[in-house]
Amino acid sequence: MKPVSRPLHRSLSPWLAAPLILVALTGLTYRIGRSWFGMPKEVGNQVLDFHTGMWLGKGASLVYTSMVGFGLLALTISGAVLLWKSRAKTGSRRWHRIVAWVLVLPLFASASTGLLHHYGELVFGFEKDTQSLLMNIHQGNWLGPKGRPFYILWVGLGLLTLVVTGVSMLRRKTSVTAPKTLAS
Repeated sequence: MKPVSRPLHRSLSPWLAAPLILVALTGLTYRIGRSWFGMPKEVGNQVLDFHTGMWLGKGASLVYTSMVGFGLLALTISGAVLLWKSRAKTGSRRWHRIVAWVLVLPLFASASTGLLHHYGELVFGFEKDTQSLLMNIHQGNWLGPKGRPFYILWVGLGLLTLVVTGVSMLRRKTSVTAPKTLAS
């Protein structure tokens, strides 16, 4: 499985970097803004429209959330396979690995419940109780109103860290280095 995981992880990540940054920032903005800064519900709903891609329309929103959600699931699963076998290096790779170990389960839970909630609401017509359960898992409501923003902060900043360290590793991998010359 590892020979497939590394190329899959490396080929998906550049395409998902910008959407994952948008999803992380809008999720953070919504939860932190509503919980700590009294963001009005109307403004929060506009932020959520960007979080879910609803600003693109219902159909495009489903495509967008599928791309981001299933992409994050693929990155999480392929990354988990890579974590199992690889060893910590230095620099960006080391930080990427540490944060990935800590966030593998929360990212899987967040991506899968976010997808299920969005599809359940727009396509499958899930009952309110089911949607509420999915959202409770998605945003860490089990931690209570005071703990929930910290959970979102942890997952959101962790995802941003993974994107930044991942892009750093990709840039280093693809950059062309000048050939070394022998000193006279």
